Amino acid sequence: MKINLTFISMLLISFNSYSAESLSCSVGPIHTELATGKWQVTSCSDGQSLVFATMKNNPAMPFMFFIKRDGDKNQISGEGNGNKKHTSKAFEELKSMSQAQLNEFVEATKTVVKSS
Repeated sequence: MKINLTFISMLLISFNSYSAESLSCSVGPIHTELATGKWQVTSCSDGQSLVFATMKNNPAMPFMFFIKRDGDKNQISGEGNGNKKHTSKAFEELKSMSQAQLNEFVEATKTVVKSS
C-alpha cells in the first residue's frame, strides 16, 4: 500500500505540472481486473479522474495509469517499470472504455468507507 501511495504521488506531481488544477486522488480504493492482472483504483478530487495502480502479483507491476477526464475527452498517462507487454494490454483496455464505464469506477470508489 505504501508503494502504491508513493507511485500515486509521483504520478500526480508529474501530471500536475501540466495542469493548473491540483488533484488529490485518494477516494476509494476499489479493486478490479484489467488486462492481465489486478489493479487498485482510486478517483480524484475533480470527481472524474482516476488512478489505476498495479497490485501484488500483477505481471505489469510496478505501473500506474492516470486518466484525466474533461467532458468527453480523456488523457491517459502511465508511469512505471512494469512489463511492457502487460502494460500495453492494460492501456488498450483503458483506451477502449466508455465514459459510462469510467463513471462507474468513479461512483464505486465513492462508496468505500474509510476505516479510522
